[in-house]
Order: sequence, then C-alpha cells, then structure tokens
Amino acid sequence: MTDAPRLPGNTPYVLRDGTGPAHLVAGQVIRTLAGVEETAGGFGAVICDAPLDRGPIPMHWHEREHDTWYCTRGRLQVWCGDTSRVLTPGDFAYVRPGDTHSYRSVAPRTRFFGIVAPGGWEEFFVDAGEVWGMTGLPEDGRPFDFSRMGPAMGKHRIMRVEAPTYANAAPMGDADRALPDDHRSYFLDAGYGARHRLHGHLSTRLLGSAESNDLFDMRVIEGGRGATLPTIRHATTHLFLYLLDGTLEVTIDGEAHIVTGGDAVNLPAGTAYATRIVGGTARWLATSSGGNGGTFWDSADTITDGFAHVDAFGGSLSPAAGLDVTMDAAASSRTNPARFS
Repeated sequence: MTDAPRLPGNTPYVLRDGTGPAHLVAGQVIRTLAGVEETAGGFGAVICDAPLDRGPIPMHWHEREHDTWYCTRGRLQVWCGDTSRVLTPGDFAYVRPGDTHSYRSVAPRTRFFGIVAPGGWEEFFVDAGEVWGMTGLPEDGRPFDFSRMGPAMGKHRIMRVEAPTYANAAPMGDADRALPDDHRSYFLDAGYGARHRLHGHLSTRLLGSAESNDLFDMRVIEGGRGATLPTIRHATTHLFLYLLDGTLEVTIDGEAHIVTGGDAVNLPAGTAYATRIVGGTARWLATSSGGNGGTFWDSADTITDGFAHVDAFGGSLSPAAGLDVTMDAAASSRTNPARFS
C-alpha cells in the first residue's frame, strides 16, 4: 500500500486545498488537516467529502471524544440520540462524549469540516481506510475492503449501538439558533451564535468552553478588504484556521502567505501571527485549544446580531486581563514555516 503524505508535526504550516494525507473509508474521502502531533494533543481536524450515501454510518458513541460537523457543501443529515437535522452550508452540529450519533450525506456531493477533540481519534481513518491519491470521489460502485473496519473500531473504542433507531429529520427551529451555554449536544442554524464585532471583523462563536467542557473553542471569523489583525502570540493556546472563502494574508513569524478557500493554517502556541483580508471579503473557521487565547474575539464590547463591518481597521487591540494573548508588533522572529503546496 502506498503511504499517505505526512503532516509536519507541531510546527507552523500552511496546507493547500486538496493536499495532505487522505484516506478512502466506505466511499467517503477523509483528508486529515491536523492531528494529535500537530495540535499538541488538542484535537484532530479533517475534511470529509461524501457522495449520496445509501444509508447512515452505524449509530455509535465515544467515551471521551467530542465530535463536530460544519457543513460547507451539499446536505448532511446528522443524528444525535432521538433527534436529527439536515445540515446545509453554514450549519453546525456538536455531539458530546457518551451521546449516540450518526451522519449521512443526502446530496450527490457533501463536504464538511470536522474537529474531533481531544486529538488522536483522527487516526481511525488511517487504520480503517485505504490511502487515496485523488482529489475527487471514487467512481460509483467501487469496492471497499471492510476487513480493517472492525479492528479499527475496536482500537479507537467506537461503541456501536445495537438495533438503533434513526429519527426523521426535523427542520432547524428556534432552539437551534443559540448556543446552549452548558455542556450538551446541539445543532446550530447557519449565521446564528454569539457574535462580536472587533477590529473590522465579525466573530460568530459556534462552540465555547461551556459547551465543550473547557476543551476547545470554534468560531467563524469574517470581514471585508483591509481588515487587519495585528501580530499577536499565545503562550499556551494552539490555533488552527480553515479558510471557507475569500483571500487572506497570514503572516507567520514574519513570513507572509496568501491563503484562499480550502487552505488551512496551523499555529502552535508561541507562534507570532497576523492576518489581513486582501480580497473583497473572507471567512474562516478558527479552532483553538490548550488555553483561552482564541476567545479574545469575545472581549470586544460590541455584540451584534447583524453582519455590518463598521469597526475601524487600524488601531490597537486591548485584550482583557487573564487572556492568553500578547501583542507582538515587532514580530522579530523570521522562521520559515513548513508548508505543502
């Protein structure tokens, strides 16, 4: 079997769209963007491309892993216990450890970004699947060797549910338009979540410390051309960015990189980084763990329900006391981050 490309470990890197290790698992292509080594154990980050599935994956649960789905293309039906929703682009789902869950693509091609925390479980796809060297989906009817699936499920402690019931999907409603602010599974309708306006950007929180039991944080960041984040560092917080659309300049330890939709950026604790939107608009997912540095977006006084980018682009940020954020305008380090292209 041909070996998949390897990620560079716990170092800053830019991963271009369609690159990095990919595995075919029962007709779905899972591309690993970051794993336990890259995030210092915090989480694994994957992109999943799926065709129209004949049925849902087996209903199961995890003892310690937290699962997330952020739909970027198509339609994805997600089950949690006796509830189900069909996610469309921008919709989000979170399942805490111990809750039974499943998912199924219900469109000809569906894509979602997923975080599994803590890190390590992303290796299930390596153990269960086969290396996939193409960027598209397999041809219809392509056989898959299921002999590795059972051992991989045992190794990664995937607890399968016997005689499961798959509930019909209900439409997104009022209950899916706010974070629960406690540790429970939930669905979140596109565009909803706690939103703050800061430094020419909008931050919409998808999942915070209350929901994840202080394990990790996820949010959508967006803004218009010229919105700039000055150079900052986090002492213990690991940050991972996934570009949804637009064009963003990310400066990593003094070296500038232009990233576009589908690219990913790994920023370990201690890395000096800055961002500047160079397209008309840009949106990205920001996931953090290991500290509260990712929550500085919530320190702004401006809470908004709207999507107007009205803050001044320049000026300085003033992180709240106790946040793992250090302003680093000098950015004296000039290391060259590892990257795929």
